[in-house]
Amino acid sequence: MDSRAARDLTPGRRSVLDDAEMAWLDEQLSGGHEHLVVATSLPFLLPRGLHHLESWNEALVDGGWGRRVAGLGERLRQGLDLEHWGAFSDSFDRVTRMVDEVADGRRGAAPSSVIFLSGDVHHSYVTEVERLTGSRILQLVCSPIRNPLPRAMRALVSGMSHAARPLGRLLASSAKVPDPRWRWHGVAGPWFDNNLAVLEVADGHLRAAWVAGRVLGGEEGHPRLTTVADLDLDVPPAGSEHRPAVAHVHPGVVGGARGRLLRLLERRRDRG
Repeated sequence: MDSRAARDLTPGRRSVLDDAEMAWLDEQLSGGHEHLVVATSLPFLLPRGLHHLESWNEALVDGGWGRRVAGLGERLRQGLDLEHWGAFSDSFDRVTRMVDEVADGRRGAAPSSVIFLSGDVHHSYVTEVERLTGSRILQLVCSPIRNPLPRAMRALVSGMSHAARPLGRLLASSAKVPDPRWRWHGVAGPWFDNNLAVLEVADGHLRAAWVAGRVLGGEEGHPRLTTVADLDLDVPPAGSEHRPAVAHVHPGVVGGARGRLLRLLERRRDRG
């Protein structure tokens, strides 16, 4: 979906996707597939504390604390780049309803998983929506060539998942912002490397790997591809009991199809 350039920024009816793009997405979100992959440039799921903060800011701009501070809310919105799905609550709720219908088998046979793929946030991470039945809903984020974050910002990002949640929820509640339909949690990450993410669907298994270039043995001109993280994502048939995803961080050599892909990339690099 075009979550970057298809926006409607009309005050009072802001939307990440305009009417035409939202209708197109509605048509695409259907069951009857083994896995359904949804691509969005900006992550659909931020850490929940940040999501609440952006939803609060949207309400502030629309007069949730009165018209006198609405202008301040707009300056914060633009100055801090509060542009993610959490800052467009109606769009977020519409998409979660659509995806729930897919995951619950109301748009055809429920797939084993619905997977959001995204990036554009200067780091990489994995998130899962908290569900007990139906399709498993996961988000895989990879920001491949990113502006490096200062160490202070890295610490802030790493701690935001828990530290910002009470504050964000309190602020959102003060502006009468309802809780989002979904609850979600981090599975793995964040990682701040320049990464290439690989998603493999084969033989009934779903796996993902994040790889990065490393200078080993002082050979500055010949960095090698190494594994940042390697995840086995448990996606049994829809309706089965969900079990936790297993994340192996820095496990070493990657085998199988991913290993073959990495070797191919290295050969192409060596040939220039």
